[in-house]
Amino acid sequence: MDYILLGVLAVMILLLVQQNRKRKKDAESLLSSLAVGASVILHSGIKGTVTEINGDDIVIESTPKTKLVVVKAAVRAIAPAVAEEK
Repeated sequence: MDYILLGVLAVMILLLVQQNRKRKKDAESLLSSLAVGASVILHSGIKGTVTEINGDDIVIESTPKTKLVVVKAAVRAIAPAVAEEK
């Protein structure tokens, strides 16, 4: 009986470790795909366009002439490009 419980516990721990590795790999690939001109969404909900990349920091322009310096890790997603309406 004890061996069954230990086996289930070991499987659960392995699944958690695997999910954590996948999540970390996805986050690293997202950050490596950042480029100047990309539209990003931060964890705080702020949307903007990347204007500069300086090491671990990025500069985004949220509104015209308003620039924010944030840590790369604050990027939640790269927003898809939206065609401008004329």
